[in-house]
Amino acid sequence: MSTTDTPPLGDVEAAVTAGQKIAKPAPLDSHGRMWAVTNPITGQTTVLDTAELSWQHEHEHAARKKGSRTLRDAESFVAYVTRHGGTDTEVWADVKERAVLAVINGDAPTRDGNPGHADHRATLKLRTTTAWDAWLKLDGRLVGQEEFAEHIETRQAEVIDPAGGTLLEIASTFKATKSVEFESAKRLSDGQTVLEYRETVASSAGKKGDLAVPETFTLALAPFEGSAPYQITARLRTRVDGGHLYIGYILDRPDEVLEAAFADVLRQITTGLADEPCPILNGWPA
Repeated sequence: MSTTDTPPLGDVEAAVTAGQKIAKPAPLDSHGRMWAVTNPITGQTTVLDTAELSWQHEHEHAARKKGSRTLRDAESFVAYVTRHGGTDTEVWADVKERAVLAVINGDAPTRDGNPGHADHRATLKLRTTTAWDAWLKLDGRLVGQEEFAEHIETRQAEVIDPAGGTLLEIASTFKATKSVEFESAKRLSDGQTVLEYRETVASSAGKKGDLAVPETFTLALAPFEGSAPYQITARLRTRVDGGHLYIGYILDRPDEVLEAAFADVLRQITTGLADEPCPILNGWPA
């Protein structure tokens, strides 16, 4: 680096002095307890409580509980709130977000008339299961028979009706007939669909056949991690186009199943916190 690239010493000293002025703590109250400190590099301001810092320096434990925790199932949420909650605990629920929040030290006045800091919180953030996501991924789509067959083979444990591996046998048949030419699909009065196909050999007309598939099948799916399984009906859909078979399903009102599962989660929380004076509030605190 040439000498012309180095800033004058006076400019460096001025920058350091300016940074020190920016970083100088500023009092926020007249008691000298709360101070604001700004990082001269990032510009981020942090509020320091000198009384709390002094407590932490002199004691092995914190002056009070605070912080945020994230739980993944109702049982864990109830266990945490039961352990740490009290008379000032508030529990909020957001149905749309399917989340529940417990403000352990709520800012509403407690029995002694003193509001809490509202900075000790536990959030139940539900996650959908792998099985639920897998079935939702193909919901409403028509795919090739081999892809559909592989999906059924992978997720067969969630199929409860028709029983006895019927749907798995159909999936295996789809794989076996992937090279045939499908001609039509007819729905019968007994609720099944018959797929008619023709197997061609050496460019000449070959034998014809048909494949019966159920119109609906039933799944047992747990929507959320830690929740019980719910039954949901899937309606089979097929389309024959240019000799190719496309097949899929439509799940029967999956959103309502999620709503019912979330309502059961709230009931589980209400039951688990029956000894705590904290009813579930519909909404979300600031």
